[in-house]
Amino acid sequence: MSTAELHATTGVLASVPAAVSRWSEGNAAIEPLDIHVVDGPLDRLSEAGSGRFWPAPRDVGEEIRRHARRGEYDSVFVVWPTDGTLPLCGWGCSIGRSNDARGAGYSAIISDHWAGYATRDYPEEGFVHEWLHQVESAFRELGVGEDRLPGLHDVEGRTSARGSDVAPFGRAYVEHHAGTDTWQPWYRDLMTGAVAPRDGERAPLGLTPELWDRWRAVAG
Repeated sequence: MSTAELHATTGVLASVPAAVSRWSEGNAAIEPLDIHVVDGPLDRLSEAGSGRFWPAPRDVGEEIRRHARRGEYDSVFVVWPTDGTLPLCGWGCSIGRSNDARGAGYSAIISDHWAGYATRDYPEEGFVHEWLHQVESAFRELGVGEDRLPGLHDVEGRTSARGSDVAPFGRAYVEHHAGTDTWQPWYRDLMTGAVAPRDGERAPLGLTPELWDRWRAVAG
């Protein structure tokens, strides 16, 4: 990464804990957040399927072991620049807890769009999105199904249970995103149990304080 790219990326990463705390209304926290800059190159990738690639936990396992004891962290992000020569699994790819990640959830996220952070309302939301994939995996392990916690990409046809005076202002999340280029209200409502039910579903949907308490009781 260039100096400017590194500065922009670490600056946005540093803002993720405040976003998680604020959007979850204090129910969730990323604490502590430790950022380590690796001097050496990323010289190994794994196939993620369909001819697409990503830095899997085993590809960066040595660096993770260097900085984290087993069980020390719930979550690991690896943020890396690409040269555009390989098809990737996506802007970000995430999995649940992994032995290669020292028992933490794991996300690999490219830094290529760093120059656009300054013009976004919520430049940290992509990182929150990938973290929520890890959270989703953890709650699935606890037996929390999609009848309580919708899948992170199951946003079509959904809206908020909040009043029309707050985003998405009575509109569907997809419609709000089309006009604002942000999914922040969707992530906020997922983290606070404020997603309105669709036909046949029962409220509340999302991570209520009771569900967060269940996670804390297991995680210690």
